[in-house]
Amino acid sequence: MLADPSRTPRRSITALAVALLVVLATVPAGVAAAGQTGATERTVAISEIQTPDGSGDDSPYDGQNVTTSGTVTAVTGSGFFLQNGTGPYSGVYVYGNSTVSAGEAVTVTGLVKEYNGVTEIDVSTDRASVAVTGTAPVPDESRVSTADAATEAYEGVLVTVSNLSVTATPGQYGEWAVDDGSGEIAVDDVTHAAVTVPNETGGSIDSLSGPVHYSFGAFKIQPTAVTNYTAPTDSGPSTPADGTTLTVLSYNDIQTAASNPTKMGRLVGAVNSRKAAIDNPTVVVGGGDQVSPSSLSPVSNHTVPVKTLNTLDPAAEVVGNHDLDYGFGAVEDYSDNSAFPWLVANIQQENGGNIPGTKNYTVVQRGNVTVGIVGLVDDAIRSKTAVDFDEEGYEVTDYVSAGSQVATTLKEDENVDVVVAAAHIGVPESKTLARNTENIDVVVTGDDERTFGPKTVDGTVVMEAQARAAYLGEANLSVGGTDTTLDSGRLITLDGSNGYPINETANDTVADARGQYLSTVAGRTTVPLDSTFSSNYADETAWGNTVTDAFRNRTGADVAATNAGGIRGDFVIDRGPVTYNDVYTSLPFGNYLVTKAMTGEQLRELLASQVTRLDAQYGAQAQLQVSGVTYEFVDRPGAETTVRDVAVEGEPLDPTATYSVTVNSYMAGWTFGQRYGWNMSELQTVDSDYTLYGTATAEYINATSPISPDGEDRIRRVTRTVSGGSATETDGTTRLSIGVPDTVESVNASTVRIENASDGVVRASGASVSNDTLTVRFESQALTELDRSSDTLQLYAGYTDGALDTQRNGFDHSVLNADVTATLGTNSSLARFDTDDNGGIELPELRAAIVAFNAEGQVGGQPVTTRNILDLVVAYNAEEAV
Repeated sequence: MLADPSRTPRRSITALAVALLVVLATVPAGVAAAGQTGATERTVAISEIQTPDGSGDDSPYDGQNVTTSGTVTAVTGSGFFLQNGTGPYSGVYVYGNSTVSAGEAVTVTGLVKEYNGVTEIDVSTDRASVAVTGTAPVPDESRVSTADAATEAYEGVLVTVSNLSVTATPGQYGEWAVDDGSGEIAVDDVTHAAVTVPNETGGSIDSLSGPVHYSFGAFKIQPTAVTNYTAPTDSGPSTPADGTTLTVLSYNDIQTAASNPTKMGRLVGAVNSRKAAIDNPTVVVGGGDQVSPSSLSPVSNHTVPVKTLNTLDPAAEVVGNHDLDYGFGAVEDYSDNSAFPWLVANIQQENGGNIPGTKNYTVVQRGNVTVGIVGLVDDAIRSKTAVDFDEEGYEVTDYVSAGSQVATTLKEDENVDVVVAAAHIGVPESKTLARNTENIDVVVTGDDERTFGPKTVDGTVVMEAQARAAYLGEANLSVGGTDTTLDSGRLITLDGSNGYPINETANDTVADARGQYLSTVAGRTTVPLDSTFSSNYADETAWGNTVTDAFRNRTGADVAATNAGGIRGDFVIDRGPVTYNDVYTSLPFGNYLVTKAMTGEQLRELLASQVTRLDAQYGAQAQLQVSGVTYEFVDRPGAETTVRDVAVEGEPLDPTATYSVTVNSYMAGWTFGQRYGWNMSELQTVDSDYTLYGTATAEYINATSPISPDGEDRIRRVTRTVSGGSATETDGTTRLSIGVPDTVESVNASTVRIENASDGVVRASGASVSNDTLTVRFESQALTELDRSSDTLQLYAGYTDGALDTQRNGFDHSVLNADVTATLGTNSSLARFDTDDNGGIELPELRAAIVAFNAEGQVGGQPVTTRNILDLVVAYNAEEAV
């Protein structure tokens, strides 16, 4: 790896020789981090740690080492919950040890931290400890409402909530949700307990128990027990004696499924089947984000997704943020080709007009029921699109006020029976809308891609069908008198298990378009290109390198970066042809290229901002793909820095220098104000290239085909760093011996290699660990050649870590790193140039050689190269030091 600017670079061979005399010790993990807090630990009660001191939620002991005791209530993959009483503020999460069991009494010493909003005690550092002192009864659960459970007072506390409805099923991250009528709380199955997980909304649960945790902006119960789960029945709607039943079918965030013939065919087939099976008025409403991102949208000028939606035949669609991926002008284009209206009431031009091609609401008649539909978005749409609202002369007004005003108009002036808000705002905002308006009966929502409801919130039905044609929402409403109430509802899974047919028209529309637009070959690749989520979030990939190289090729920037979330498709492009379908399926968004001026420190912070920690849901991940920059990210808990050894174009990063950095337009709106004090949008924009990031990549592949992106180790993961060691050479083999911590139990020899500052790599011929010493063997000549071409050499080795691997998600091993520049560069057995084969170089010989070289380029009639002289200097320095 490139040298860390904070380390001493190799100034001269003499300096390296002197450096060999310095005794270098292994650095134990976590010492630096723990040392920042001081050596004194205070013994305090859990309630003292958890009870905020002031108006915020942070612990008054944040950043301090403490000792506390309690009983283990539940264990997760990366820690455990500790409690020493019942009621508010009696529990806390302990991070970094999963070897204890529920019911054990323990004493812990560690660092109190506020990690992404959760108060925890970090025991992953060397100075921390967890001692089991016996057993004790697990404290009784606090019986609370779901609303009370979702508060700071019960963070870390074992609770029980009862009489629950399932309001959301496990989504992309495995979370679901329940509500007892007081308010929803998320449920996250990460404790070491086998519990029932519902796969449909609308079911009921007698009770659910577990400790309350906080992550990703929400409180959630991590269940240890679920009692009496009852699945919803599929009895269909019933017709009340005193009114009419109206069925609302909904979908949202089709996005990439629009280029999948099977998914679109089954969605349309399920809608048609339900309409045929229901003997009452039925209305179909979409929740936005249907036109984009889809590989077929940019290449067909949006016509294919719209044609499929026409087959689906909704009553109306709301404009979502991705439906603006191609700007405001595109809306009128795809609206003109739609057999249904596009709605949005609260995006207004300066003159009060709507986005061309949209209107505030529509009214449809279904049987004897008149339905009014209003389109709404929230202000978050501004940061989620590639368009500049202010520059284009648009403003986003308050969705609650706009929704209430239009709903009142629909009820009073249009005499509708039911008002449906097609609201691309997400579930939390939909609840706000429900609680603050009187005339909206149903909210069909989208944007946050959750499985929710249908569920009544303050008299209004809220429903969301996740995304990508995975579900179809169905709400059966009793319409009569002045009230509209939820009779029954569910989310129907569209995975083929329910027997719904595939609509041939929709299937063929998508399949034919794929052949027409996406079968063309853009170029060829000699290596597999990995577009899977798991790979691109975790580490660099050949595909990520290709994409970001394409960015730099187009803009000429120093550095390029793209977020892993912008790489979709979840597939691998095999060796051979790369089609436009491959490119646009992987890069389906309407993002274009934006080049920003960033200081070196801001670039480092950008890289660090995306690194997740070891025990995160998917483990330690870089979550970026980059070009022009190399760096290491550290996945050891308590590490002093998250990102290190950053270099741009092979040169160590200068924190004060200015670099041009190309990112996609979505990243250009990222905010880091609370963390770093700056936002991407505030940085100087060097250039805006409105070429889509998928198009830029396709054109790059076409121009440079065949492409052969290799594993350049632009992004390198490191767990522990060691220093020092010795090198010996025998019969053409160099043996390195390096001291390692006792937590290094074994090494994976196939992963051990030494890399230079550019792209040179030498892999070990063997490796082993014994008596806290790592011994590795390399072919000497290969190392000599590698050393000649670089000022720094780094060793990397995959290994088994007895302390950290039990906490690890994602990667299956830890990574050891050592700077071996000095050790190898001054090993006289490797570098010596002997004129008389007697093993010695004396000062007169060296001087004579230099004089002779300067005079005639030879010594004793034999040619002398600059490398010979360099070897002589190395040997002289080594001998002189001895």
